[in-house]
Amino acid sequence: MRNWILAALAGAFVAAVSAAPLEIVSPKEGATVPILTPDMKAYLAQPRAARVEQFADPAARKRIAKFGDRPQKTLLSWNCTAPGATGVVWSVKVRRAKDGAVVFTAKTSKSSVEIDNLEIACAYKWRVKGKVGDGALLRAEGTFRTEDTAPRLIHLSRVRNVRDLGGRVGLNGRRVRQGRVYRSAGLNANASKSKTGGMVPGKVTMTDASRAYAKGVLGIRTDLDLRSNRECYGMTGSPLGPEVKWIQVPSSAYSGMGKDSGKAAFTNAFRVFLDEKNYPIDFHCIAGADRTGSLAFILNALLGVDEEELWRDWEVTAFQKEKIDFGHRTRFSKLVKVFDAFPGATIHEKVVAYVKSVGFTDADIAKFRELMLEP
Repeated sequence: MRNWILAALAGAFVAAVSAAPLEIVSPKEGATVPILTPDMKAYLAQPRAARVEQFADPAARKRIAKFGDRPQKTLLSWNCTAPGATGVVWSVKVRRAKDGAVVFTAKTSKSSVEIDNLEIACAYKWRVKGKVGDGALLRAEGTFRTEDTAPRLIHLSRVRNVRDLGGRVGLNGRRVRQGRVYRSAGLNANASKSKTGGMVPGKVTMTDASRAYAKGVLGIRTDLDLRSNRECYGMTGSPLGPEVKWIQVPSSAYSGMGKDSGKAAFTNAFRVFLDEKNYPIDFHCIAGADRTGSLAFILNALLGVDEEELWRDWEVTAFQKEKIDFGHRTRFSKLVKVFDAFPGATIHEKVVAYVKSVGFTDADIAKFRELMLEP
């Protein structure tokens, strides 16, 4: 008799659970979701030789450029069977599991929302809640995590080529911190000539929403602008607003990093990354490709990111740039050649030697690594 009663109670409990008026549909509890599209992942998974070959092929580059520079969206959906559920305005909130930080909020009358800009290999908790017709508050919660696949692309309206420098595994297996340093294209247009022949400052192309997201969610405190004085004509501060520090360091790219002017520019730029008060930092030129890519290569190498990932990080710009002149032979190889002039058995050792040659010390490099590498 006792066993029968227990079985009946268990059955009733299962029935009650299965009949819950509000249930999560996707992602399934504890599921792992992608943050890159299948095409992006397929390209990056190829051996270096295959990627280099496609870079040099105009038809392949057109196909790669169609990937775009936006991350894969994740669908959060739910189902409500309660009476009076029609027209309910649902409140959705997503938090990082490790620290509880809110990364997304929304209100919708639909039964789903999409979210992007998620971190790499990160666990998330989310919940949806709303009041149905009889005033009852319904609530459902779920968890999911993201794939361990770099890069972390960032969707920031009207700003191209935005991504997190972090997420890859670096020195001694320590992952590069996410949300600390971003790289992007320009936050406003370059200055241009007016009809009268004078110079006109570049227009701000960001929306109010993207500016608020960059400061509020990404937390950007410093705008490190690598453009020339001519490109930045008339600028007195960051397009993000006066509360964001604007530091202009006219910089070089590729072979220029080996010249005195390029070394001086790197020296001034790297000092920005040694001051903890400057973080989070966004650094950029106008396209986020050449000057930005060259500095990103050095920073990632200092952090011990795998050599293959140094190549991939530069190549990701092709996801929205199909011109064949942006290629390994024409540009990237000239950057690598700069470091070949320095001692070391690996690209990492050569980059360290380069950084020390312009006056930085082992202590400076160690400080940067502590600021940027997870425990």
